[in-house]
Amino acid sequence: TIHALELLSCDADSATLSATVSKGTYIRSLARDIARAVGSVGHVTMLRRVRAGPFDLRQAISLDKLNEIGKGAPLESVLLPLEAGLVDIPALNLGPEQASMVRQGRVLTGLPHDDGLYLAKTGPVPVALMEVSSGEAKVARGFNLSDVAE
Repeated sequence: TIHALELLSCDADSATLSATVSKGTYIRSLARDIARAVGSVGHVTMLRRVRAGPFDLRQAISLDKLNEIGKGAPLESVLLPLEAGLVDIPALNLGPEQASMVRQGRVLTGLPHDDGLYLAKTGPVPVALMEVSSGEAKVARGFNLSDVAE
């Protein structure tokens, strides 16, 4: 889905566009299709993603910083918490016994939640992504975080 498309500049040989799109949109195909629609050919010469989900350029890591990390710089100063990438997924709060079951890959039953994907947590600790269907929650992706496991 293309939510917004803005022509920022244009000359005889090139155009600069800004697009706000949904996940799965192929910008290179969009550029080709726009060129065809005006009776021309086109391709992408530069593509810069300025936002992906909850992340934007303010959270981006420069190549210099990435090089420092590769040489052993502390990761704590640059990594965001796991939950930062999951802000749009509703929480499924688990008790200690349920969290233990989920860590073993067991299915939880009798849940009063709507069908869909949930971030299972015990307190503030992420345990897994769970898919709920008809009151049953199955592990879609477990988080094997050794420093927070029970």
